[in-house]
Amino acid sequence: MLRVLVTGVTGFAGSHLAEHLVSRGDEVHGLAHERPPFRNLAAVEGRVRIHEGDITRLEDVQGALAGSRADAVVHLAGIAVPTLASADPVAAVRINVLGTAAVLSAVEQHPKTRLVLASSADVYGAPDRVPVDEDAPVRPGNVYAATKVAAEALTRELAARHEAPIVILRPANQNGPRQHPGLAASAFAKQIAEAEAGIAGAVVRHGRLDAQRDFLDVRDMARAYAAALDLGESGTFNVGTGRAVAIAEILETLIALARIPVRAELDPSRVRGGEPTRIALDATRFRQKTGWSPRIALADSLRDTLDFWRSSIRHEEGARA
Repeated sequence: MLRVLVTGVTGFAGSHLAEHLVSRGDEVHGLAHERPPFRNLAAVEGRVRIHEGDITRLEDVQGALAGSRADAVVHLAGIAVPTLASADPVAAVRINVLGTAAVLSAVEQHPKTRLVLASSADVYGAPDRVPVDEDAPVRPGNVYAATKVAAEALTRELAARHEAPIVILRPANQNGPRQHPGLAASAFAKQIAEAEAGIAGAVVRHGRLDAQRDFLDVRDMARAYAAALDLGESGTFNVGTGRAVAIAEILETLIALARIPVRAELDPSRVRGGEPTRIALDATRFRQKTGWSPRIALADSLRDTLDFWRSSIRHEEGARA
């Protein structure tokens, strides 16, 4: 059994990781900025100890680490939606970069505490070859990706002199229940669920659909974070499926799952500039080191994302009644 401190534990990835760690018998602590109740942690309520604090305040992170007596930290807290990061670059740098610096400073005081940092496939930008491995150059194409490159650099600096392993993971795009509606699959699913509930028109508004991404279910990613905790060495690893999927396929799959006829409509306000990029991750190194592999099919992940929004909207409508 490990004692694990998860930053961002109440969020999308953090809550799924907390559930997985609890299920395997670990003692789970979390650092959270918001006040309870923590809806995303409903399934493990009472089994995760929350330490209240701000990820950018060193004393708060130090307090959570000391209070948890953690064997390991998984650092997930941050602005994880690229459009939100671009809308407020100062906040993105403060939370994603300075927040990481606070975590690293706290971990440095505990030489035997291991660390897993959540980076992103976004650091590669538009790679020359697909699937892309960890030796490819980083070419951040947006504010979010730039903050992840900076966070990685700070983390590697500590890894070079830290006693316990420090692992950087670069996850593929994640889907699944509780995903922020600012990301494509969740945005589509939310609109479909609202249409089914009769509170919105039977139309899914979207941006460009020609970009291709590697999509991974958040629950498979939770298993990857847990597997990284058992690594005996520091390193940087991709975590993905190796398959590039067009956003159009995501939309088509979700529309096919709708319970009513739904049409798609281009929304110019959602269209990002630049050329469409294609990326898939070569996760061979991580698979060989840990034995991890994805288990949840994309169609199942999307179905669960849609079911989550159906349930959420039913809950909200019931609360209003």
